[in-house]
Amino acid sequence: MEKEKRLQKSMKQGEKFEVWWVDTFSRQGWYSEEQVIEEAKANSFLNKTVGYFIKRAYGYFIFSMSDCPVLGFNRWGIPKYIPEKTIKKIRKIG
Repeated sequence: MEKEKRLQKSMKQGEKFEVWWVDTFSRQGWYSEEQVIEEAKANSFLNKTVGYFIKRAYGYFIFSMSDCPVLGFNRWGIPKYIPEKTIKKIRKIG
């Protein structure tokens, strides 16, 4: 975990990363407390995102699915804002 924290602090814009993070989920209907707890235990919803690091801001790690620095205007395509506290693992690739 300490290695990951060092990595997070040294991330540079434009570098490519794999990020594993937990997403939210919901269900329709009415449930007992036991059913709600069991549902939380049974569902993990771990996501994997691969993208170019843009910035860490306002409690988010921001990644882009596309990077085109030669356009001369808006460089980043399809930004993804991942809340810091939902991230389980980050790994530099490429």
